[in-house]
Amino acid sequence: MQSLKLSETGDILMNIAGDLVVVEGAKEVAQCCHIGIGTNKGEWFLNPDMGITFSKFLGRQLNEEDMRDELIQGLMQEERIQSVDLIKFTIDPKSRTLLVTFDATSTEGERIKAEGVSIGAG
Repeated sequence: MQSLKLSETGDILMNIAGDLVVVEGAKEVAQCCHIGIGTNKGEWFLNPDMGITFSKFLGRQLNEEDMRDELIQGLMQEERIQSVDLIKFTIDPKSRTLLVTFDATSTEGERIKAEGVSIGAG
């Protein structure tokens, strides 16, 4: 499957000639996962069950197990993900941002990786 490639801020990317850039394979699946965990559950009116509950990632007393469970649930919403093999958190208290690194396996057996996915308290 192919999708339009998005920048870190969610903008559609174009090359120097002005053509749209596409992404496919494991990178496209990773991008879809990134979109899923970057969406607050109930935020998208066409699919209110899509995403994760951002409130589990806010506050001073973060529960890493609850956050991990929420991320696994969010990643497993992508039907091409068979298993989530690794989730790693890096918290930057100054910017109030949680960076997530995940490693998963697709239904095709491909390794799906993403590093530094931001879940911010903005």
